[in-house]
Amino acid sequence: MKQFEIALKNEKLRQYERIALFFILINLAFFIFIAISSETKASRIPVIGSSVLIILALTIDYFLVSIKNNEGSPYKLAAEYVITMTWIQMEYWWIAILCFLLGFLYQSAKRPLLVSVLKEKISYPSFPKKNISWAELNSMILKDGLLTINFKNDKFIQQLIDETKTVVNEQDFNDFCSQQLNK
Repeated sequence: MKQFEIALKNEKLRQYERIALFFILINLAFFIFIAISSETKASRIPVIGSSVLIILALTIDYFLVSIKNNEGSPYKLAAEYVITMTWIQMEYWWIAILCFLLGFLYQSAKRPLLVSVLKEKISYPSFPKKNISWAELNSMILKDGLLTINFKNDKFIQQLIDETKTVVNEQDFNDFCSQQLNK
């Protein structure tokens, strides 16, 4: 069974990283404010501990990304979940739920975008993952680093592929797709 895995470019990844960093820094500022303005030691200690963990996670993330160019670093995500746990500990449930949902969306936005092309179907990395049958398509072509999926209902998807993560012979891929479409 022949199978192709094509990695798509995630052109908004930098934007997602910046939004996550902004979100983390805003929460960190709130935690520092709470630590300064809190009157009891019992409410101050968890916020200070969380702030230290968040700063540590951001520092490690900064150095890993700058030294290794490591895009898959989990430290921003860890910082977001520390923020969630801190809000839960402080019994601000609605803020904790919001932070958890934002962390989940950040994690799903950072996932690798892989198109799996099989004999039975095509698995497209939308949210949620979309399975496309060959019967729904007019054509599927890979040319010059651009994947084009043309549906019978006149909709189409065009996406740039990440050529650093995808090694696919265009001719073999296009031949495979035309065989599947002509069945």
